[in-house]
Amino acid sequence: MSGVSNGGGGMLEALRGLFYVSAIFGVIPLSLRMFFKRRVLQLSISGNVWVVCNIIVYAALYHVATTNYIKDDWGSQKTLTNAIGIFIIYMEPLMMGIDMIFGMINQRRLIECFERLHRVDTKLAGEGIPLNNQQLKRITVLLGLLVLLFEMVITVYSFVEFEQDFTFSSSIWFITTIPTALNSVCRIWFIILVHAIRQRFNAMNGHMNEIAQGLQEFKDQQQGHQESDPYEVPLDYLEREIFTVYTQRKAQFAVTPPKKQKQKQASAKIIQVKPYEAGTKLSSTPLRRNSNAIYPISKADGIGAAAQQFLPTDIRQRPKIDQRMDNKLILICRTHDELCEIGKIVNRMYSVQMLVAMAHGFVAITAQLYFLYCGLTGQEVPILFRSAQIVLLSLTYVCYTALKCVVPIFVCWKTKTDSRRTGIEMHYLANVIDESHYYEVVNHLSLKLLNHHLNFSACGFFDLDMTTLYAITGAVTSYLIILIQFNLAAIQKSTGNATLTTNASTSTTALALIDGVSTALTTYSSRNL
Repeated sequence: MSGVSNGGGGMLEALRGLFYVSAIFGVIPLSLRMFFKRRVLQLSISGNVWVVCNIIVYAALYHVATTNYIKDDWGSQKTLTNAIGIFIIYMEPLMMGIDMIFGMINQRRLIECFERLHRVDTKLAGEGIPLNNQQLKRITVLLGLLVLLFEMVITVYSFVEFEQDFTFSSSIWFITTIPTALNSVCRIWFIILVHAIRQRFNAMNGHMNEIAQGLQEFKDQQQGHQESDPYEVPLDYLEREIFTVYTQRKAQFAVTPPKKQKQKQASAKIIQVKPYEAGTKLSSTPLRRNSNAIYPISKADGIGAAAQQFLPTDIRQRPKIDQRMDNKLILICRTHDELCEIGKIVNRMYSVQMLVAMAHGFVAITAQLYFLYCGLTGQEVPILFRSAQIVLLSLTYVCYTALKCVVPIFVCWKTKTDSRRTGIEMHYLANVIDESHYYEVVNHLSLKLLNHHLNFSACGFFDLDMTTLYAITGAVTSYLIILIQFNLAAIQKSTGNATLTTNASTSTTALALIDGVSTALTTYSSRNL
């Protein structure tokens, strides 16, 4: 048995409940025993066999439960309606099989993701950037409770409404909950991994923003103790950068003049030495001003802890911006690149699953809303979609299916947005520091951040962002209107045919009656003559 261990630490501990559920039901083929003993992720042959067995058993039980639920009504509807219904119903076990199979294929990538996230956490902790993995635990519990609530409502409501007797064969209907629930568990894993990446982007962005705000508050306090210049002109970011670089270089040339001028200044310079006075006591160490007694800076002033290491104790001095800030920005840039690479791995792991999930969500929501319309208008609803006859049950199913598409899209969009915000926070920090050196450092790192492209897509067909959500919503609305229009046309056609048939029968009867009357009159007249 080959294995790869993970020192994921806090994040694995936060996802302990999700891992147990996934390993027991066969969503993840990693070793449950090693995770329980040492909190590590390790490959397992028995875990892969367990996943394959679960796929076969769950798919077979789902087919038996569906057949028992529909009973002998397969041929009571049109062939096309049956084909669409069978496709939508059996998409659930198909998605379950795809999720489990790709879980076996991508188990090494999952371990790699946790290892690299652990290294990122170590780097961020070394720079004093805190991370709260308990937030991942709360999100996992919340999503798990939502899945449990929706599954219970849909399954129990359907069983109570459409099953007359509670028998062993009818109770198999509850087996259909397992594939849909396991699909939701796979969506939770994708959401948690993407949100973990987003959480680390936000931690770095928040840390830089906290430093910038602390330095800005210190400068505001510093300006409060100085006389303001009435002729000072407010500068924008680019103007301030150009002005700062120009003035600092001019001051540098003024401090370091050419060699000939230096020699003349050295020969003309007279150093005055104060004579020794009796009674004075010399000390081996230079005297230091007790700056804490004058304008002290403390945490009570509202300045964040992240900026304390760069602030002097005397408000009349400049902030201590040195090589530490360069190292911090370089580490943040490298960590940003590492997180983007982890995001690409997560995208490769779940791109096929998300493509199938979006296709199923589009078809299922469109069909459910259409047959809900048919049920509300008193039309016949196919047996495969008889849950649409109940408004509450139908809306619950639509909301559940929509959430499994909307939540991953929203999390991917927010993660991509927060990754792009890192460069903005860097420039904001450089604007607050307002020194030539840091403008140059940030401009150099900004070019690197532009190449750290993070995007989530479904096998490259479409991006998982809000534009895709808008497109899917528009497509569902358009197809729903088209189906309703076809339905109305079919109703009008059938009504017109019925009217024509009635008119034709009435006309035939009238013609027969007229023929009979004319025949009788002819006979009567011939007899009288």
